[in-house]
Amino acid sequence: MSSIATVPETRDRWATLFWIVVIGGMIVGFALGVREIIDRPPVTLSDVRVGDDEAGAPRAQVLARNESTITTYCFEVTIRAVDGDGLTLAEAVAVGRDGETRLEPGDSANLAAELTDLTAQEVDEELDDYLAFVTERHAC
Repeated sequence: MSSIATVPETRDRWATLFWIVVIGGMIVGFALGVREIIDRPPVTLSDVRVGDDEAGAPRAQVLARNESTITTYCFEVTIRAVDGDGLTLAEAVAVGRDGETRLEPGDSANLAAELTDLTAQEVDEELDDYLAFVTERHAC
């Protein structure tokens, strides 16, 4: 007669901790993903519109809108002309007609900037796109 030795079943003592960490990570990841979907910037910008000004520098415009329902924002918008590699050819701070960039809740304003550092040769040969950024924002 031969006897076969059996090993008693052992349970990994770290398995419970492992599954707690995995499930906890999934919950945190899901919550952060939902937060990113819901979270919208308080000041949004439209696409940049550029006027064809033959006599001088290009004039770029953008529409800024305060998406907040309770906060008034003071902000600064910078418009950049970039080449195909994303390098900045010229940039200027955009301002409203009255020179102020202050938006009440739900309001919008048209902001414009003249890109004086941009030459006609750069426009013809290198210019790829105009981009607008909110470079400073605070409640006022």
